[in-house]
Amino acid sequence: MPAFKDLDELIKNLIKQEEEKFRRIQREIEEEIERELRRFSSPLYSFNETDEGYEYLIDVPKADLATLKVESRPRRLSISCKTKDGKEYRLNLSLPDDADPSTMDVSRVKWLLKVTIKKKKQ
Repeated sequence: MPAFKDLDELIKNLIKQEEEKFRRIQREIEEEIERELRRFSSPLYSFNETDEGYEYLIDVPKADLATLKVESRPRRLSISCKTKDGKEYRLNLSLPDDADPSTMDVSRVKWLLKVTIKKKKQ
């Protein structure tokens, strides 16, 4: 009977060690994900449709404009930039069907980015 008890305890200890290993790995993964999520943020933005086109006002405080990348493709607008303290903003938006990405204009209005895209001519 003692051999069974020792074997039972051995198995329980092995299981306990493996569970602890998994918990440690899980904590490491969660911490890594948290670090990555802190590095990247989606900036706040507002959208306005006019007769001529579309306007996006994007709030990117402390942005280093030297790192600003604004790309437009059919039906997509992508914006990314870094802040002076190393944080990174990323924003991916769907464009309306009648938006003409080739007419995109980007300007700075105070601390905001203003992206204007005209509508396709009918």
